[in-house]
Amino acid sequence: MQQPRGGASIDRANALFQAAMGLSAGRSDPTRPYRDMRLAVGAVENGAFSERLSLATGAPDLCFAVARGEVDVAAINPSPFLTMAVRGTGPFPAPLPLRALAVLPSWDRMGFAVAEKTGLTSIAEIAARKYPLRLSIRLNPMHASRFAIDEVIKAAGFTLDDLASWGGQIQYVSTPSDEGRLQGMANGTLDAVFDEGIKGWGPIAVSQGMRLLTLDEPTIQHLEAIGWPVGPLTSQHVPGLPGTIQTASFSGWPILSREDLPDTVAYELCAGLDAGRGRVHWDVDGGARLEDFCGLTEAAPLGVPLHPGAERYYREHGCLA
Repeated sequence: MQQPRGGASIDRANALFQAAMGLSAGRSDPTRPYRDMRLAVGAVENGAFSERLSLATGAPDLCFAVARGEVDVAAINPSPFLTMAVRGTGPFPAPLPLRALAVLPSWDRMGFAVAEKTGLTSIAEIAARKYPLRLSIRLNPMHASRFAIDEVIKAAGFTLDDLASWGGQIQYVSTPSDEGRLQGMANGTLDAVFDEGIKGWGPIAVSQGMRLLTLDEPTIQHLEAIGWPVGPLTSQHVPGLPGTIQTASFSGWPILSREDLPDTVAYELCAGLDAGRGRVHWDVDGGARLEDFCGLTEAAPLGVPLHPGAERYYREHGCLA
């Protein structure tokens, strides 16, 4: 259905945005040079565009660009990276002066699946047995799931290089439900899959005789110490999963800014996001709620303070006490 018009200049901007979205979403080039997006708002003055505010989406290391003032507002995935950036833990050597404007809801978990034929019952057992896993992970080394995998297996006593030294093999894929991965699970050429997007590939893994491993207590403590939350995974999320396991959360897409972003700008950005809720495709059933934006739901966790301007908007609109 055609959206209501917002004025000629808005219509032109939306047309350009849709064209850029198509370019960004294209996967014909495996290097994906147009994968991420940066938007700018400002005004044309004397034949030149004067940028007033820039917004971008991309890998979690965008936190550094926001902190340096190269980008004003960013959206990343998942929420734990903003927590680590503010704390100065994980990949962030020192705390960054960042705050949250909102959290876009997206419920997800990391999955650590191994074929039952391996006999493996824990991640630590991979190192203990020096098992030569044929493992499928994401191709992009900067993808957030790769950091989570490195931290989990480090807590278990090994690295991907160690795995290779034992004769293990790694399949690199671009998406959680990559066709090559699904085929590997079906024909038995893969022993393990470590990735997010669990609701997509997880049920298929279980149906193909793979076991989703729970994290042990030392690993949980390690993740929580750096600011990465752990949550339950049940058959409600992955049909066929026996019982409940504990695994790393991959929920929430935080929108962040520097803490010195003017309060009025933060407030107006939240108002615009709220007003546009009905025009956005959300990664949760039923659409986004203001409670999500505030970081008050399981699909939109928030481990850092809200920007004061954002906090004022949510309080005025009944989301915060």
